[in-house]
Amino acid sequence: MSQIAFQLRQFAQRMWFLPAAFSALAVFSIAIAYVLAQFAPKTLPFTVPSSGLMSILTILASSLLTVAVFALSTMVSALVSASSATTPRAVPLIIGDRSAQTSISVFIGAFLFSVVGIIGLSSGIYSEAGRLFLFGVTLAVLLLVVTALIRWIGQISAIGRVGHTIDRVEKAARDAFETLSAHPCFDCTEQIVAPEGMAIAARTVGYVQHFDAGVLQRIAEAHNLTIGVLARPGAYVGPDRPLLQVGGVVPDEAVDAMLGAFVLGDSRTFFSDPRFGLVVLGEIASKALSPGINDPGTAIDVIGTLVRVLVTRPPEADVDPDGNGKARYDRVSVPPLDPTDLVVDGFRPIARDGAGTIEVVLRLLVALRMIAAANPMLAAPALAMARDAAARAKEALTAKSDLSVLEEASAFAREASAAK
Repeated sequence: MSQIAFQLRQFAQRMWFLPAAFSALAVFSIAIAYVLAQFAPKTLPFTVPSSGLMSILTILASSLLTVAVFALSTMVSALVSASSATTPRAVPLIIGDRSAQTSISVFIGAFLFSVVGIIGLSSGIYSEAGRLFLFGVTLAVLLLVVTALIRWIGQISAIGRVGHTIDRVEKAARDAFETLSAHPCFDCTEQIVAPEGMAIAARTVGYVQHFDAGVLQRIAEAHNLTIGVLARPGAYVGPDRPLLQVGGVVPDEAVDAMLGAFVLGDSRTFFSDPRFGLVVLGEIASKALSPGINDPGTAIDVIGTLVRVLVTRPPEADVDPDGNGKARYDRVSVPPLDPTDLVVDGFRPIARDGAGTIEVVLRLLVALRMIAAANPMLAAPALAMARDAAARAKEALTAKSDLSVLEEASAFAREASAAK
């Protein structure tokens, strides 16, 4: 994905974008009704009195303002609930929920449509044909509002709840892995060893959110360079940590251009950083296991979610997206995801904070055994995490019955270690 496309995607996910777009569409539809009326036939099958249309628009304007305020207050409450019950890192996913944004946008857009329509009717700019067109658009808007209200009733019962938030994080993580499966190593070559040459560090401190591999490829071709990306999206970088290792003679203007291909921010994003989804899931489980909440059921739910995400095909098993033996950006190399990081990101917080709860430990061991069997790429780190979880639980548990069950459940990890 190009840097412009990434920026546009981030821009479109902001909470105000859809309401602003629907509001602009509402004003545009009013103008269209006025313009189309100029081409309407002089004789019409029926006419709509100005007073009747004014009454309908007045009712819509007065009621939809209240509905829009209520919907926004509900959304704010959901964001507060999601932040306190799960983790603040999941809030952007709630804000970016297209279903909720669409409903709120319909309410705000319909309100603005009604207000502008009332202004137009009051100023007398509409002819009989114009009022007829406006009446037709009003009926369509009314249908949209009713549909949005029905959908919003179903949404408010789920949005902001722990289960809904976990589902949103799971979808974000799965989407990120699927994107990497379609574009392994961001369509670059797999980096076994970074090219020897000049190290280029970031000039600011922040998280790598995205980089434009196409820009790096064009720079490399123009100056006969080989570029090794050292910091994947999600890495925390600064002047002391190189972003790139470049082989060849690097002119000063090329350095600025290569740094411009990277997008740095104050926080990580889900789109290009599948590890972030696993980290957030681990945070949700960790908070659920804290003494103040003490909800092992949520931790067990997160464990099941992590299994669904990780048992699928290894995200970067193939570095040739086109099947022709050559990556799209052959002068740029990117290190593949570390399998150990994938397991540690999601499961270590649960192994640490759930060590004293036998139900969580048993489900964790079952999950790790399942991942080791289903995904060969993650087998070794999953077994290592199982041994680590069993060791933590052995120190935290005190009941002999719990220790006996733990010994039996963790036998597979010890046997795998002894077989090596």
